[in-house]
Amino acid sequence: MTHKKSWLTAVLATATLASAGIGHAQEKPPVKIGFVTELTGAWSFFGTSCVAGLKMAEKTLNPPGKRKIEFVIADDQTSPAQAVAASRSLDVQDKVLALSGPTSSDTGLAVYGYAEQNKVPFVVPVAAFPQLTKPGTRYTFRLEPDAVGWGYAISKFVEKQKPGGKIAMIYSDYALMRAITAGIKYQAPRSGLQIVGDIAFPQGSNDATVQAAQILAATPDFVVVSGAGGFDNTITNQLLDLGIKPEQIIHPFGITTQVMNWGKRSVGSYYGTFFDSNLDSLTPEGKTFVEEFTAQYDRPPSYGENFCYVTANVIREVIDANPDAADDREKFRDAMSALKTKEKTSGIPIEFDKNGARMEFMYFLQMKEVTAKTYKAKQAFYIEWDPEVIPVYTLVK
Repeated sequence: MTHKKSWLTAVLATATLASAGIGHAQEKPPVKIGFVTELTGAWSFFGTSCVAGLKMAEKTLNPPGKRKIEFVIADDQTSPAQAVAASRSLDVQDKVLALSGPTSSDTGLAVYGYAEQNKVPFVVPVAAFPQLTKPGTRYTFRLEPDAVGWGYAISKFVEKQKPGGKIAMIYSDYALMRAITAGIKYQAPRSGLQIVGDIAFPQGSNDATVQAAQILAATPDFVVVSGAGGFDNTITNQLLDLGIKPEQIIHPFGITTQVMNWGKRSVGSYYGTFFDSNLDSLTPEGKTFVEEFTAQYDRPPSYGENFCYVTANVIREVIDANPDAADDREKFRDAMSALKTKEKTSGIPIEFDKNGARMEFMYFLQMKEVTAKTYKAKQAFYIEWDPEVIPVYTLVK
């Protein structure tokens, strides 16, 4: 009897071990997403903010029982060539399912070229050059509205603020800024506005003294300021030094660090955004995101962090709804194409057209207060429009 009991115990133990082995064998490896972004270089102020938003999403991205999603982060150094090299390495060596991450349009275009050529799905969180979703695009999906549309939105905002007004533009010669100004140049005359200044700076510029004086002499009602990195703050202060009023300045986009760097002198100026801690329309999850991000990073998040947070959650949602897409790029691409959802933080719809673009929208906020660690702003304008309400793909190539 003892012999039989020992034999039965051994059989059960073997079965248990076998079962554990089968369970272990059935456990699938993480779904890898390559995250190519600007951790160094001129655009690092955006790339590092993007990663901060991604890290916030990762805290709740992989609950028990779900296939793990793992983001493999690579620094593109704000260099298109390095962005391609990083994409190739993530594709060939790391075997990622998809690519994501660029916040610079210049590096984003480089990744776009690699992704489309090699049929790698590419989910763009924060890069707004229109050609990232040009006609014929198949593998790229962008959450941020295209930058030519931002120029359209700025013109509509000025039209509302001062019908028949005069606009001057002063900006760095990057793909993003060229697209914004192209939108302004197209829409301004159609909105009854006059462009009285158009000054572009070579990449790497650090002084705008002469050019700011030229802008002042043109007597604009509004000045659209868009310098790269710290140069944006330089232009802003030099305009203010010469007597341009804060209420005349419009920044096409404003992230938290920029708004606080503009400082108290800029209170009264305007900036465009797609998410801001001061918006009244945040969802409960959006408010929690703001609170937790602020507690961890000692500053509020803005649209860059939000889009990267949302990107991670969109990928989670797509894989949950389409398990086979976790191991098949074509199925992942098809699932992204069919996606109909909303940003968890704002409730704004996410649905892509045939080229991977989504509905355009933009807020304009006016700065009301700036402190060492935060700021207050009030919504002044909101607009929605179709991606092709203006010929975005022919205005900038």
